[in-house]
Amino acid sequence: MNTIDQKQAAIFIAVFSVIALLVNSTQGFGKTWKATSAPITISTATEQAAQNVAAEHAQYVARYLSGGFNKKAGSKSVVIVVATEDGKLNPAVTTVLARRFQDASVQISPSFFTAKFLSDGLFNDALAGSSELFRKLDLANSVDVLVLAQEDVVYSQNAALDNVTTATMQLKITVVPVSDKATGEAWTFTAYGAGFAKEVARKAAEERLIKQIATDTKMSLN
Repeated sequence: MNTIDQKQAAIFIAVFSVIALLVNSTQGFGKTWKATSAPITISTATEQAAQNVAAEHAQYVARYLSGGFNKKAGSKSVVIVVATEDGKLNPAVTTVLARRFQDASVQISPSFFTAKFLSDGLFNDALAGSSELFRKLDLANSVDVLVLAQEDVVYSQNAALDNVTTATMQLKITVVPVSDKATGEAWTFTAYGAGFAKEVARKAAEERLIKQIATDTKMSLN
């Protein structure tokens, strides 16, 4: 091999070596990127999933809780819900119960739950003392006691009195503990009202029921 051939061979080997180094370097970079990019992708997916769960939970709570009720230290926090016989909130009876239970050691919220709490059937779950429901709504953070009252009305007519309608209204009040600051209690009130229409008879019965609650001396949350 002459001198020129030797130089050309040396140049060829040098160029080939540089190309080989570049190829290896590129492959190594790709491997490194893949190794580091995988954990980043998994972490991002986990964070997104956690955000979705938190958003769904917030929507669930907002559907059933009115908000604006901050638990005071040293007080027993009480939420009162009164359901009519057709599954609606009853503000009139709720108000008289709030006045009846109010004292210096009790903090009462008469409008803690939304109407959907009743229409979606959660009132019955709470009445049964569902710990899962209490957990999903984070009730332990703001409530010690639930006072749940259910109205029931039965109508009857008396032919001897020109078919006057009598409404027999019964109110079942149940104390459901959320924390260890309360124990379960239950009371029942019954009142009657008469009228030539069901609406009139019902109103008369409820007015008598409210008077009974206002003058009651047996119920207590302590």
